[in-house]
Amino acid sequence: MILDAFMSKFSNLLADFVYEEVIRVLCVKDELQTLGCRMRKIQCLLNDAEKKKFGDGESSTELWLSELKDVMYDADDIIDLCRIEGTRLLADQNLESRTSSARCDFSAVFSCFTSVPLHYEIGNRIKEINERLKQIYEDTERFKLEKSTISETPHITLVDSRQTSSMDDPFVVGREVEVAANNLVNRLLEEKVNEKCRLFAVTGMGGIGKTTLAQKIFNHPKIKTFFNLDPVWVCVSQTYSEIELLKHVIEGAKGRYGDYNTKSKLQTVLSDSIASGQRLFLVLDDVWRVDVWVDLFRVPLYYSKGSVRILTTTRDENVAKEMQAVYIHPVTHLSEQSSWDMLRRRLFSEEEEELANGLKELGLKLVNKCKGLPLAIKVTAGVLLRKPRTTKVWKNFLNSNAWSIYNLPRELRGALFLSFEDLPSHLKQCFLYFSLYPEDARLDLHEFAQLWVAEGFITKQQDSLIEDLAEECFNESLAVFLSKEEASFGASKVRNSTTSIKLRRISIANQKAAVEILNSVANQGALRTLLASRFDLSLDDERLRRLSHLRVLDISWTHIQVIPDSIGNLMHLRYLNLNYTDITTIPESIGQLTNLQFLDISSCQNLRQLPNEITRLHNLRHLGILQSPVSFIPKGIDKLQQLNSLSGFVVANNDSSSKLEELNSLKQIRILNIGNLKRPQSGTIVLKELPKLSTLTLEFSMDSSSPSEEQELAVQELFDKIIPSQSLEDFTISGFFGCRFPNWMVSSSFKIYVPNLTKLVFRDIKSCTQLPPLGQLPELRQLYIQRATKVKKIGPEYFASDVNSIKIAFPKLEQLEILSCDELEEWSFGIEVEQNTSPRLKLLPCLQKLTIIFCPLLKQLPEGLKYSPMTYLRIIQARRLKSVDNLPAKIEKLHLSHCENLKKVCCAPTLKVFDVDACGALSCVEKLDSLQELYFLDMNMDSLPEWLLKFLQQWGLQNDSNDDFLLQLTCREKVFRECLKGGSHWDLIQHIPQVKMLEVC
Repeated sequence: MILDAFMSKFSNLLADFVYEEVIRVLCVKDELQTLGCRMRKIQCLLNDAEKKKFGDGESSTELWLSELKDVMYDADDIIDLCRIEGTRLLADQNLESRTSSARCDFSAVFSCFTSVPLHYEIGNRIKEINERLKQIYEDTERFKLEKSTISETPHITLVDSRQTSSMDDPFVVGREVEVAANNLVNRLLEEKVNEKCRLFAVTGMGGIGKTTLAQKIFNHPKIKTFFNLDPVWVCVSQTYSEIELLKHVIEGAKGRYGDYNTKSKLQTVLSDSIASGQRLFLVLDDVWRVDVWVDLFRVPLYYSKGSVRILTTTRDENVAKEMQAVYIHPVTHLSEQSSWDMLRRRLFSEEEEELANGLKELGLKLVNKCKGLPLAIKVTAGVLLRKPRTTKVWKNFLNSNAWSIYNLPRELRGALFLSFEDLPSHLKQCFLYFSLYPEDARLDLHEFAQLWVAEGFITKQQDSLIEDLAEECFNESLAVFLSKEEASFGASKVRNSTTSIKLRRISIANQKAAVEILNSVANQGALRTLLASRFDLSLDDERLRRLSHLRVLDISWTHIQVIPDSIGNLMHLRYLNLNYTDITTIPESIGQLTNLQFLDISSCQNLRQLPNEITRLHNLRHLGILQSPVSFIPKGIDKLQQLNSLSGFVVANNDSSSKLEELNSLKQIRILNIGNLKRPQSGTIVLKELPKLSTLTLEFSMDSSSPSEEQELAVQELFDKIIPSQSLEDFTISGFFGCRFPNWMVSSSFKIYVPNLTKLVFRDIKSCTQLPPLGQLPELRQLYIQRATKVKKIGPEYFASDVNSIKIAFPKLEQLEILSCDELEEWSFGIEVEQNTSPRLKLLPCLQKLTIIFCPLLKQLPEGLKYSPMTYLRIIQARRLKSVDNLPAKIEKLHLSHCENLKKVCCAPTLKVFDVDACGALSCVEKLDSLQELYFLDMNMDSLPEWLLKFLQQWGLQNDSNDDFLLQLTCREKVFRECLKGGSHWDLIQHIPQVKMLEVC
C-alpha cells in the first residue's frame, strides 16, 4: 500500500459517502466523520515519515507506518461492510413500504429492532478504528514528524501510447562498450581444435551494462556472418522452466521437438538439431545459478555434431567460474565522459548543444552519483526529462537526500529510488503490483487494468472509463520492484517473513509449497489478493472462511472442479478469474458477491449453465464466457448496467434466457461478443443506440453443415436488425451463412452507419458471392477477408455501390489480408482505374501491407496496385499466379512462397528484401538494384536457378563496396556443396559479405 495515495482516495470517498442513504439507515455518520478527520491529520505527516523510514536507520518509523497500514486496510473493509449492509436494509425497507399501511408500521418497527445489533456491531468497529488512529496520531510526537500539504491525486490524461523497442540502445555510448564488444567477438570467433563447444561469460553488478554488451555482440556483423544458424537469445533469470528453455533453443537451431515434453527427450533433440557443419551462437542472459548450464545445456551442446559458442551474463563471477567459462569479461563502469555523453544524448537534441554545455558541470556531478552504471543513468535521465532543464532544478535534484538512502538494496540506491520517488502516488501503488510477477513475465495490459480497478487503485474521473485510466497508468509505470513487504511472488518470502508483517497479496509460483503458503497466509487473516493461476489448490469452506478479505482471486488454468457455496461469503471480492478450469457449475451464492466487478469463466469446457443469480451482480463491469459451452445467459442481463465488456453472450430462444433486445439497455458496453446467431427473435433493431460500443464480434451458427434456404433467409433477416452504433471501431463477422450481407452494409450509406470503423474482419463467410462496398469507409485501416469461400471476383463494386460517387477508395486502409478464398479467380479495379484513365479516383493512398495466402485460383494481381504506396507484399500458395509485376514504386519487402507456376517477377528499384520459397518455375526476376537481403529456399532443386546466378554475377560486378548485403540459401546438400570453396558457384558466392547457408538433408 502507498499510504499517501490510499488515504487521499479514501478521504475523498468518505467525504461523499457519509451523506449517502446507506449511512443514514446504519446510524454511523458521526463515527465516519471522525474517522475522516483523524485520517486527514495523519495524512499531513506521511511524507516526512516515509523519508525517515529510510533515512534514520531505525525501525520505529517503519513500524508506525506498518500499524497505520493495518488500520487503513481495516477501515477499507468496514466501508465495504457499510455499503453492503446499508444497501440490504434499504432494499428491505423499500419492500416493506409496498405493503399495507398497517403492516408497514409493524414491519418498520420490527425492522428497526432487528437492525439494532447490526448498527451496534458496525458502529463499534468504526469506534475501534478511530481509537487506533488516535493512538497512532499521538505516537507521532516521538518521531518529530513535520506537516506537509496533502497532494491531490493527479488527473490522468488519456493518450494513445505506442511503445517501441530495439535490441541495441542507440543512447548507450562510450569507447568502453565498443572495445569490449569487439574484443569478445574476436575471442568468440577463434577456432580451437577439439573445442567445438566453448562458453564465455560477462559478469558485473546489476545495472552495469552486461545485457547491453551482450546485445552489441549478438547483433555484431561478424557474428551474423560467421554463424550459419540464426543466433539464439535466452533470458534465464531466477525463475525459469527447463522445458521451455530447451524448446526455445531447439526452435532457434531449426529443430523440431514435436510432442516431446520431457527434459531427456528434448535434450536429445537439441543435440541432434545442430548438425555437422552448422555453427550456433547462444546467449544465456541473466544467469543466477550454474544449474541451467551444468544440468540442462552442457551435455546436449557438447555432444552435438556442430560448433557452438555460448555467451552468458551473470552478476556472480563464481557462477561463471563454475560454468567453466574459457574467458570471463568483468564489465567496468562507464567513464565520466561516456556517462555524460549518455545522459546528454537522452536529454538534449543536437540543436540544443548550447543548453547542454551550460548544464554540463552539474551533469558531470550527477553522472558521478550514478557511479558509471548505465541503468542508473537511464533512470536519472527519465526523471530529468519530466523536469525543467534549469540550473536551479538540477541543483535541487543533485542535492536530494534520496541519493544517500542506505537501507535500500545496493542496486536500487540513488537514481533508481529517485525515479520511484518522483512518481505520483497513484502510480507508485500500481507499479509495486508488478512485484507479484516473476522477472521477464509477459505483462498483459488489460489484465492489469482489471486488477488495479478491482484493488481500488484507480479513481474515476468525470466521464473517462475507469479501465482506460488504469491502462494509462500501466503505460506510465515502470517495472522496477522496490517494495515487497506486503506482496510476495513465490514461496521463500512467506516462510521466512516475520509475524509483524501481514501479507496482503501473494502470487503462487511453487506447486509443492502452495498448500503451506496458503495456510500460512490464510492464518494471518489479511490476504486481499491471491494469484494462483496454473497451480492446483483446493478451495473448501474452511479455507474460504479464512480468506474472507479477498478482493482478487485468480485460480485460472487449474483442475478445480467445484466452487463451494461459501464463495458467496467473500463480500469484498471484486475480481474472480476461473478461465480454463474444470468447473461444472457455479453456485447460486455467487449472487451475494455484490462488489464483484470482473468475472472470467472463459474456456471452461465442462460448464454448461450459468446460475440465475448472476444477474444480481449489479457492479459487474466485465463478464467473459468465450469458448465455454453454456447454452444461454439467464434472463435479466439488462440489470447489469455497469457492464462495459461482455464476451460470449449466447443467443437462445427459451423462456429463461436473456434476449438480444436486452442488450440495448447496456449503455456502458464497449466490448461485445455475441454467439449462436441463427434467426430473429423479434423485429427490434439491436445495438444501434449503444453510444460507447467500440468492439463488436458477431458469431453465426448453422444447425447443419448445409443450411436450407429457409435458414439462409432467417439469418439474413436477423442480420438486417443488428445495426451497430456509430461509435464502432473494431468489427468482426464470423460464420455468416446468408447469401447476402445486410441491407445497411450494401447501401451507399454504409459509411454513415459506421463512420469510425478502423478494423473489419470477415471470417468463414459461407454463401455470399460478393463483398460489401468497403472502399467508402472513411476511417478503415485494417481489412481481413478470411475464408470467404464463395467469392469468385473482387471488382470495382468493392469500392462503393456507385464508383463514380467517390473520389478516394479506401482512403486510410493500411493493411489488407486475403486468406483462404478458395474460389477467388479475379481481382480487378476496373478498366478505368487499371489504365489510369480515371484521374478523379484515388486508390489505396495509405496502403502499406498486402498479404494473400492460399488463393489457389487467383490468376493475377490488379494492375492498379502499382499506384499505391505499399511497402510490403506477401503471397503464399497462389498456384495459378504466373507473374508479379507493376509493383508499387515504394515496395521494400517481397515474400513469395509456394507459387508453383510463377515465372516472372518484375520488382521495383526500391526493393530491399526479397524472400523466395519453393517457387520452382520462377525463371525471370528483374530490377533488384537496391537489394540488401535475399532469402532463397528450395528443397527440390539440384542447382541454383538461372535468375539467381545471374543476379549474383551482376552483384559481384556492381557492389564491391556494399558490406551490408546478406544472402541466405536453404537448399539440398548437392546445391550446398556447389556453393562452397571449390564448388561451381564459389566464384559468385565468395564476394558476398554475409552468407548464411542452411543445408536440408
